[in-house]
Amino acid sequence: MVFKEKDFVEIDFDIYANDKLVQTTNEKLGKENKLDIKEYKPQEMIVGSGFILKALDDTLIKDGKEKGFLELETEQAYGKRKKEFIKTFPKSSFDEHKLRPVVGITYDFNGTYGTVKSVAGGRIMVDFNNPLAGKDIKLNYSINKKITDVKTKLRIVLESILRMTPEMFDIVVKEKEITFFVPEQVIPIKDQLIKTLEEYIPEIKEYKVKFDILKIKS
Repeated sequence: MVFKEKDFVEIDFDIYANDKLVQTTNEKLGKENKLDIKEYKPQEMIVGSGFILKALDDTLIKDGKEKGFLELETEQAYGKRKKEFIKTFPKSSFDEHKLRPVVGITYDFNGTYGTVKSVAGGRIMVDFNNPLAGKDIKLNYSINKKITDVKTKLRIVLESILRMTPEMFDIVVKEKEITFFVPEQVIPIKDQLIKTLEEYIPEIKEYKVKFDILKIKS
C-alpha cells in the first residue's frame, strides 16, 4: 500500500517503553498488563502529522508497509528528557482556572500537556516532557484501512487538531455541500476553521461549506 502525507488511516498498535507495555489498542493484551485504558479500539491518525511517532510516519511514507515492528532508541523516538520542560507555577495559576493540582494528573495548558510532579508550599511543579521521553521504544503496528470518507476526516481534524469535543459540533454532508453546526461563539472564527480543515483535507474546496448554530440538547 502507498502512503503519503495527510493520508487518514485506522491503526492498531502496541507501544513498549524500556520493554514495558505502556499503550495498546488490544484489549486482551492491555488487561493482561493491567493498563489503565478507558476504551480499547483502533486509533485514527493523519500520516505525517506526528499523531503517534514521527518514525512511524516516515516508515509508512518510505516503505508503505501495512504491518511492521519498529525498535527505536531514545533519540529516534520521543527524545531525551529536558530540564527546561519542567516548569514551576504558583498555585494561583491553577486557582484562576478552577483546577485542583493533583500529583500524577496531566492537564491541558492551552494545547500543551503537562503532568503535575509535585505540590508544595503553594508551588506546583509541572513536567511538559512527553511521558515516554528518555526511553527506548518498541512499536508493533498494523494499518487496518485508509479513511476516505470526508465526514470522518472532518471529525478527526476537529477533534484531534482543533481539540473540539464531540459535543461541540455536528456535521452534515449532502452531495457537494457541507454544513457545520457549531456553538454560536465559534461562528466568528469560521474562516480560520475552514483554512485549517483545507490544509488537511484539500478536497473540501470542492464543496460548498455552510455554518449554522448548534442546538444544545437539554
